[in-house]
Amino acid sequence: MSIFKDCDIRGIFPTEIDEEKAYLIGRAFASSLLAGSKIVVGGDVRKSTPILKEALIEGLLESGGEVVDLGVVPTPLLYFAIDKLQGEGGIMVTASHNPPEYNGFKVTWGNIPPTPEDITNLAKKVKEKSFRHSEKGKKILQNLDKEYLEFLSSFIPQPRRPLRVVVDCGNGCYSDLAPSFLRKLGYEIIPLFCEKDGTFPHRPPNPSQEGNLSALSNKIKEKVADAGIAFDGDGDRVVFADEKGGILKGEEGIIFFLRNTLPHLPQGEKFVYDLKCSQIVPQEVKKMGGIPIPERSGHAYIKRRLLRENAFMAGEISGHYFFREIKRDDGLYAAALFLYYLSQVSHTLSQIRETFPPSYVTPDIRIAAQGRENLLSVLENSLSGGEVSYIDGIRVEWEEGWAMIRKSVTEPVYTLRFEGKTCQDIPQLVHRFLRPLPEIEEEVLHQIKKQERN
Repeated sequence: MSIFKDCDIRGIFPTEIDEEKAYLIGRAFASSLLAGSKIVVGGDVRKSTPILKEALIEGLLESGGEVVDLGVVPTPLLYFAIDKLQGEGGIMVTASHNPPEYNGFKVTWGNIPPTPEDITNLAKKVKEKSFRHSEKGKKILQNLDKEYLEFLSSFIPQPRRPLRVVVDCGNGCYSDLAPSFLRKLGYEIIPLFCEKDGTFPHRPPNPSQEGNLSALSNKIKEKVADAGIAFDGDGDRVVFADEKGGILKGEEGIIFFLRNTLPHLPQGEKFVYDLKCSQIVPQEVKKMGGIPIPERSGHAYIKRRLLRENAFMAGEISGHYFFREIKRDDGLYAAALFLYYLSQVSHTLSQIRETFPPSYVTPDIRIAAQGRENLLSVLENSLSGGEVSYIDGIRVEWEEGWAMIRKSVTEPVYTLRFEGKTCQDIPQLVHRFLRPLPEIEEEVLHQIKKQERN
């Protein structure tokens, strides 16, 4: 499978991504810009990141790029730096929420997220070694941690009441910045896994995956905390937990933000959500006078739609939250804003969750893509009845619910999701959708039963 995905570049180190590829990607990226363009570079905590970053920067310099090296930073800080320094481009060496053996590159031209065509063109330049020959550029080191945190704090009010919060950084990029920033805002912080370690020894880098936050839940109950937050490996995703250790679903996090923002805005404000969301999200937006706009999953797609629609906010169930005021997503900003809203009310987070509308939607069900390359076409040819959408893979909506399948843009898997009007509708929806593929139907039903037991 190609390392060049729809939105970024990812693969296993060193079998799929290595120093040579990093160098060639650097040559190609700088060659896609004017000679002398300022290119901002950062990296995550993975063990392979320093090796890949060094090779990438060498390639950028060889093709005439002027590199600003931020060091080890969360991805949102890279985006902030591109804006602040008015960079013509930026690259983050990271595999985000992928397991430790992965690495890759998040690329951006200016502050606009890449299109699949941008990534395809970059891949073509790498393959053909179509590089510019020019005077070698220069590299400078720059630390913008202080400026980044000052920027965030300019948007976040002080808490209305004290909160005790467990902060699970998962040994990732926010391990030093997040606890100190939130503490400075006025919260009592209990750090968990807040030492940078690219082997991610305590939990996988993906906080939105089932079962990855059991330590956070236990710590919340042990310390009698008011809430918990958990970041992914590079800090652009955040997941929340209540005072009982219950992990909020992505839809619940979205609805919490909607109820604290949308009622204070004029009628007709737009909210962008990914198609994997439960129907309770667009229903909630409409109920409060907003306009829900569905979009395919993926950081680049959601961010581009946020900017194009001038939406006040966007949300993905994976834990990405995007805000108009900062023009992008940011895990730490989302966490600080969430805690501020929580500090404004006397109810506990679990009590607030009880007011959310019920949803009967499965978590993401992931199945291997290898050897199943024609799966989508088989399903497409077998569909009968229902309203079909191809915005993001295949999504079919029937009277009793919907089903969807899509190729992951970051991993060699298919992701499936189902929502019924009741829990009892789910098995029938799975059968209706996957009837031509009984082996996969059985695998999906097994995963759903296993998740229900957990």
